[in-house]
Amino acid sequence: MFLYKFNNYYAPRLVSPAGSNPVRDRASTLRHVFRELNDKPDAVFVETGTTRGDHGSLAFGDDGCATVIFDDYVSQNGGVVYTVDIEMKNCEHCKSLVSDNVKVYNDDSVNFLWNYTGPPIDVFYMDSFDFVKENQHPSKFHHIKELLAAQKHLKDGCIIIIDDHDALLDGSGDGKGSYVKDFMENIGAEKLFEGYQIGWKWRK
Repeated sequence: MFLYKFNNYYAPRLVSPAGSNPVRDRASTLRHVFRELNDKPDAVFVETGTTRGDHGSLAFGDDGCATVIFDDYVSQNGGVVYTVDIEMKNCEHCKSLVSDNVKVYNDDSVNFLWNYTGPPIDVFYMDSFDFVKENQHPSKFHHIKELLAAQKHLKDGCIIIIDDHDALLDGSGDGKGSYVKDFMENIGAEKLFEGYQIGWKWRK
């Protein structure tokens, strides 16, 4: 099972290196995602904000490297990963790390999602538009726009995840997902987890 590999290989790497940034717990939330998937064959992942090269080739603790992990999942179980980033350098870096199962697009994520022509989405992972403590609204607003643009493409039961939800690392849950969380609470969406990342199960 992929969950076994995740627990033994990826989870220990999803912490920040000693002496750098505080620990960002992506291991427990992504573990929940792969438990939910349960080796589902031919899953479709769509990610906004691709694996970047800011901190080295594979900086699991700082960036999470979700694209690489999703690529490994579909390589084992079948499926495809679509990832989009507005920065060409990020796209080129990502292409150097992943297999042909990953389709990399250089575009604004909202535009890409609105015009998406791929198969219905099983896992929607939002991690674009960096969160800035001193000017939080643009990132929060961008992520609610991504959800609205992607909504028509989400399968019933799609797992929705937002990275950097507790971006201030103080337990407040103030980060990229704040406006999306507000919306999800309004519609009574099923919350799967909340911590550094937040996730829900989408129902049509």
